[in-house]
Amino acid sequence: MTKSPPIIELSWRDENYGSVCAVAAFRNYAGTLDWSDRTHQRFRGCLKRAGFAFHWGRCSYIATSGTREDRQRALCDELARAGFQIDSGDVRTEA
Repeated sequence: MTKSPPIIELSWRDENYGSVCAVAAFRNYAGTLDWSDRTHQRFRGCLKRAGFAFHWGRCSYIATSGTREDRQRALCDELARAGFQIDSGDVRTEA
């Protein structure tokens, strides 16, 4: 039996207002509750390598350096390499 890849949805947002200077931000609504601790750990590694961190005040993952396009693409690339299936928000497939 083959294990299905963890599924993620990236809801890209504009969080660049107030005291937050974000070049890229997203919220994740897909079923991460059933992820194992190891899968959560892989996800956090992807975030870190792509330059994102969780912002508790905005409840969003935010990158504060680089360009929007570079940070979005870097995250999608990291998630794909780690075996995640991006259901929506994959900037690599947009026209």
